Amino acid sequence: MDPFKIGSSKSVQAPEVSQAKLPTSQDPKQAAQQFEALLVQEMLKSMWATVPKGELLSGSHEESMYRDMLNEAVASSISEGRGMGIKEVILKDLDGLGKKR
Repeated sequence: MDPFKIGSSKSVQAPEVSQAKLPTSQDPKQAAQQFEALLVQEMLKSMWATVPKGELLSGSHEESMYRDMLNEAVASSISEGRGMGIKEVILKDLDGLGKKR
């Protein structure tokens, strides 16, 4: 028996893309809101990258994890509220695409 072999001898294959479970929700409002939250989260991440590390910000792994959670919560809160207008632009474009068909 090989001491470095873990588990059974059967190989496990990753599912193909066609077998992957995709979200079934086709609500354009929800999709636009999630997209806006993602953009806001990336904007906040870029903002934090410009803040110099020093006495208050140590740059530790824990701090980075907390900051990511904070960015996610703030971005979600912004997009659920009035947002930054990105959601409305996306919905307007999607509505225009629907009328062209």
